[in-house]
Amino acid sequence: MPTEAIQTYSQLFSSSGTKQKSLSRKELLASSLKQELIKGLTADNKYISSKFFYDKYGSLLFEWITQLPEYYPTRTEKSLLKKFAPKLFGQLSHVNLIELGSGDCSKISLVLNSIQKQKLKNIRYYPIDFSQSSIDKLKNNLNKTFGNLTIKGISSDFTKLTSLPNELPRIICFFGSTIGNFDSLEAEKLLIRIQEIMNPGDQLIVGLDMVKNRNILEAAYNDSQRITEAFNKNILRACNHLLETDFVCSDFQHVAFFNDDLKRIEMHLEAKHNLHISSPHFNQYITIYKGERIHTENSHKFTMEMIHTLANKSKLTINQVFSDEKKWFSLVQFTK
Repeated sequence: MPTEAIQTYSQLFSSSGTKQKSLSRKELLASSLKQELIKGLTADNKYISSKFFYDKYGSLLFEWITQLPEYYPTRTEKSLLKKFAPKLFGQLSHVNLIELGSGDCSKISLVLNSIQKQKLKNIRYYPIDFSQSSIDKLKNNLNKTFGNLTIKGISSDFTKLTSLPNELPRIICFFGSTIGNFDSLEAEKLLIRIQEIMNPGDQLIVGLDMVKNRNILEAAYNDSQRITEAFNKNILRACNHLLETDFVCSDFQHVAFFNDDLKRIEMHLEAKHNLHISSPHFNQYITIYKGERIHTENSHKFTMEMIHTLANKSKLTINQVFSDEKKWFSLVQFTK
């Protein structure tokens, strides 16, 4: 992962102590990330975790993707928030509003706009994100519009949370169908973890991308401007920065398709010819043969049956489901 991203991830650790200790922790984190990459690249079925997409350039590319005409998820989810946020959030007061994987402020702004202005001062907003720089940017943007809102960012991996701010009743937002990046077992474990740290009466609002026509799904990940292709290939730059590999993006073809059996979009990078990838961190070359693929991301799509299964497995109650007219995307309100 690029240096900037390593520095961001290092903030997951305590910043207290001597400068030498802080540096040591960063080095340990960088080593862990290197080992994670090496494990994936040397596996029989090669893969790179999708978290390596989001260096500075990758995050910018993803912002562009969300504005593409083919990429319906962000646009559709925001339309649902505009329509139903007043019903979900409009009367909120004296609550902790917690957002997992907060990213930018565009979706939570729709939520905050739906809340009566005089009640915002009684709400505490906790954005939780890997990137401290993203949290800082979000706070600066929100402070310009919602100056009386209390914002307390948490730089952390939300998949490993063991507690959440607990001084007020909680509404937890998990937008963007981010849960779709996990396989079914991982998604169940994540919701169980969240449910275990929820209190009775707490709410969990989850955005879920629904199963739909294959052509619509595949077009969203194979856009005509090839921004998603650039985003996918950018993950190789992360490898080059962190492992000092010699990947060349043009040696690979972007491949994205809907796996009907597993109900998910898969993204891969397919080698155009035989490659021998070197790195000072490898004992020998990694050979990637022509046609061999590196798996970079899954994006699972959901049916109502799958949503009910998630609720049952995690012991959460489905309170309300809000969907667009085409049933392309859903906001699901769970309660404990």
